[in-house]
Amino acid sequence: MKFIEAKEVKLQEMLSNAQEAYKVPIYQRPYAWGKDQWEDLFEDLKGLKSDDMHFLGSIVVVPEGEHRFGINYFQVVDGQQRLATVLIWLSAIRDVAQEKGNTELATYLTETFLFAKEWESGRQKKVPKLQLGELDNDAFQRVLEGKSKEGNHLIYECYKYFKNKTDEESMWQIILNNISIVHINAFNHFNAFRLFETLNDRGLELSAADLIKNFLLMKVSKDEEALNDVINQWNEMYDKVRDREPVKFIRRYFLANYKGKISESRLYEEVREKLEGEDTEKIRNFTRALNENATIYKKILECSFSSEKINKKLRELHLVEVAPSFTLLLKIMPCLTNDEISERDILDIMDMIESFHIRWGVCGQSTSTLDQIYNDICMSLNNIKPQDFKVTIKDILQKVISKNNVDDNPFKENFKSRPFKPDETRTKYILWKLSKPTGETTINIKQIQTEHVMPQKLSNKWLDYLKEKTSKNEDEVKALHKENLNKIGNLTIIKGEWNISMSNRLFVEKKEDYKKSEFQITKELCNYADWTFEEIEKRAERLAEEACKIWKIAD
Repeated sequence: MKFIEAKEVKLQEMLSNAQEAYKVPIYQRPYAWGKDQWEDLFEDLKGLKSDDMHFLGSIVVVPEGEHRFGINYFQVVDGQQRLATVLIWLSAIRDVAQEKGNTELATYLTETFLFAKEWESGRQKKVPKLQLGELDNDAFQRVLEGKSKEGNHLIYECYKYFKNKTDEESMWQIILNNISIVHINAFNHFNAFRLFETLNDRGLELSAADLIKNFLLMKVSKDEEALNDVINQWNEMYDKVRDREPVKFIRRYFLANYKGKISESRLYEEVREKLEGEDTEKIRNFTRALNENATIYKKILECSFSSEKINKKLRELHLVEVAPSFTLLLKIMPCLTNDEISERDILDIMDMIESFHIRWGVCGQSTSTLDQIYNDICMSLNNIKPQDFKVTIKDILQKVISKNNVDDNPFKENFKSRPFKPDETRTKYILWKLSKPTGETTINIKQIQTEHVMPQKLSNKWLDYLKEKTSKNEDEVKALHKENLNKIGNLTIIKGEWNISMSNRLFVEKKEDYKKSEFQITKELCNYADWTFEEIEKRAERLAEEACKIWKIAD
């Protein structure tokens, strides 16, 4: 039996075959081509001469098994974006011809290339040459039928683009006679999914998510019930994380549940290696678990759990930029949903995550090791009861902190001496926490600005003031200013309007505004009589002590 049947044909030959029509299977993604792809196609074709050919790529199909009244239906496994776009363009040309009074051409395009015909109950019935998935088909059929195209659907945008570009009705001849495709009949889904992988190996650009989906479908392709289940579970999962980079989610899920560091570039290979030997039921269970975890992942990113306390803490964690910890959250949050772990334990673990990341970042440790650290933690939880998660996580983090020199002494030293990045949300959050906000306070980072107490640019008055107070010359003052400018001792936070001219005022003048601040860390600056490099150092020492108390791993 043949594995595939492939032949190169002109688009005209494929579309004019009155005995064939095509459907996009439910597991395919919606129509996604945009202006860049439309422009590329248009530019490729507009300059073609009559004897030039443009190769559009391959169309991989599988017989659907449905043979109705003279028409054989095929599922389009690969190539739906190209095929749909060409049919939309032909529809636009058809409508331009109709508007110009060329009804003969309009009818010819409709009846020969856009629709097939089947006989039902003794009557001839029009059948669209292509049916898209549920999200796109209504709009697509309206385009094929020449009906109103009001709305903002991407299908309509594509139609409008090509209609605006079509000033020569003869363009239909180039599309049909000068475009060639390789029409590949894979005979069954298993062959099609194998071919899909082969095409990728030879350079077809596909995301890791596409390849993983294809692999899972190939694994269950001989069991129709399992195939439909995996398709449905995958589509539900994908819809939940569509706007949140599905590859990142799948990678986090694997880091939470399988031992070993997995990079995005090798995600597909790692997934295939781990699941290659699994049977159909294991693949179904895996896809179901992936879908369930997508719900958790979405809630982590959107801070949308039923507990507002947890959502508040999640919002704070996002400000600290703790993406690697999502691996651990994916591991433990399902236990909260199933009432296997208390809300208090979850909040304490999230506090530990914050403390760990603050210490790690302030001490300048590499973020490249964090995925492995969280993978190790997740593996350590596999045989632990959820009520013991907190103790286990605390013990591991304390060991990691000690081993990597981010415990109290190095943390304090780095906190007071390293420059901070004033515009980073993490810096603003650190200053906000040092201000000792009450438990009910929620931070709105967009309303907060980082303020340099000693300004970024020293005016002549500031230079004279510092030279007098420090007994240093101008060059020495400028050097010390550069060294101390972005240290924590010279930073605070303000809210609302605060322009540059106000920031450049002398310290004695700034204090009048500082005392009105709602932030304790800013109000406290009024207790200083002067502001020199000595005050910056002393304040940094005090804030470093406070930071050690705030960002500790729970006892």
